[in-house]
Amino acid sequence: MTANPKVVPMPAAARPAKKKTVPAKQAAIDALPYGSGDWVVQGVPGLVVRCGARTKVFRVLRRIAGRQVKRVLGELSLAEAKRAALMVWRDLKPKPAGARPIPTLREALESYLAEKELAPRTAEGYRYMVEKYLADWLDRRLDVLAMDRAGMRARIASLAKKHGAATAALTLRTIRAIYNWHRKVLPDLPESPTTACDTPRVKARDWALNDEELRQWWAAVQRLKPVKRVWWLTALMTGARAGSISNLKWEDVDLEKKTIRFRVVKGDRPYMIPLADRLADLLREYREKDWLLNRAGWLFPSPRDPERPLWPQVKNAGLPAPHSMRHTMRTRLAEAGATPDLARIVLGHSLTQDVSQRYLTAHLLVEAVRPLVNAVAQKYEELMQW
Repeated sequence: MTANPKVVPMPAAARPAKKKTVPAKQAAIDALPYGSGDWVVQGVPGLVVRCGARTKVFRVLRRIAGRQVKRVLGELSLAEAKRAALMVWRDLKPKPAGARPIPTLREALESYLAEKELAPRTAEGYRYMVEKYLADWLDRRLDVLAMDRAGMRARIASLAKKHGAATAALTLRTIRAIYNWHRKVLPDLPESPTTACDTPRVKARDWALNDEELRQWWAAVQRLKPVKRVWWLTALMTGARAGSISNLKWEDVDLEKKTIRFRVVKGDRPYMIPLADRLADLLREYREKDWLLNRAGWLFPSPRDPERPLWPQVKNAGLPAPHSMRHTMRTRLAEAGATPDLARIVLGHSLTQDVSQRYLTAHLLVEAVRPLVNAVAQKYEELMQW
């Protein structure tokens, strides 16, 4: 008879070791003894600090489709580890098919400029602001930027101190526009880091020229070559932006009806205004005597290359910024009795300030502002003795 085999009982299933936790405080992390193994950081999803013999290394653990995935963050401060962990945790989250990856600032800028219908100078300005003042952030992802609100606030404050409030404010508006545009299609992006910043206050510019300054201006303009001189006089008697004037073609000017149409404008809202009688006569004489023939039909072609418009050669030492002509026109319109609505029409401003103004149709009011532009031109003639 065979002996019964000895039955060896199986050991009870080992209970999983209880996870050690540590408060999310730098002092608590510093107090952890070396060689004590893994500690789960409280309140931060997936964040673990491994205390080795000589190092304390942060990692992120997340279970995906039944498998635990690990990402090593490195030896960091707790604040750095928390920021990195939140982004890694989000990245490890399973994404639906076709989900768009989060772009870097460089990629976000390029797609924004490619897909938004911006005026060339506006696009050029956006690119300049980002590449000039945020160059070291170009390869950071938008979600990384979003977590560094303190860094965003410090950068804007630094720009205001070094380059002025206007530069800082424009940089802030630029990054805000790019970020919020992408957030519309990337709902996982956190709130824009620009919310941590107050827009720097830019002192209102008082660029309108008084009577004496206008006389000095005219003395300088008379010494310019015809194309530049007529460019400046057009700026003075229309109040249009410099880019709008430089991009004028003869097809935009009707010397019989005495109207002028600005196609290249801020906000992509072309507008038409009446030509002052004095300016119409001036342009007619200019075309007959001094205009440089060019195939494109530029009203103000560059003397160096007539197939290109005149810009930025109009900027001359001793003359104020071209935008001062716009301020001067607005001031002189008020002096001539223009209502705010009619002044906006002359300057090509939007008329959607309130509900009632939405019922105004700007191009039907062109003739209503003709007496105003003629009154301003008459005032200039008296001051400068044309």
